[in-house]
Amino acid sequence: MARFYTYAEVLTPDHVQWEVHARGLGCGHGHGLVLQEVLDRNGGRYETTMPVADGIREQARICAQVPGDEEIARIASLSEVTISLEHLRGLDPSTRIVCGYGLCDFTDAERDRLPRSEGPVDPATIIEGPFDPANPRRILRTSACG
Repeated sequence: MARFYTYAEVLTPDHVQWEVHARGLGCGHGHGLVLQEVLDRNGGRYETTMPVADGIREQARICAQVPGDEEIARIASLSEVTISLEHLRGLDPSTRIVCGYGLCDFTDAERDRLPRSEGPVDPATIIEGPFDPANPRRILRTSACG
């Protein structure tokens, strides 16, 4: 059954979003957000909100039809999602962080209903690992990789 997740992590050079920014593929947020700026914007609360992209909402609607999952149906109806930053409490306020959300753990029935991207893939947009199996947002760095 599809699962919706959120994350807020310290941005380090082994994070895939560091690589995205370094290659100019990101959406212009630079190297993450400064924790203090997020706290200032939210009145000191250790949380942030992000709009839920239409594509994720559509995927959630499709997935909710397959198993009748009420939680995924609820996600499909959201215009924004709150992401907890509580686990970052105590970090230096100048720490750069990245936040986001996504869907994962699709069943075969869900995956079969989801639209597939058409056309050629631009090789410049592909980021190759090796990715950390425990956390796919992390690139495993070795001495050979730098």
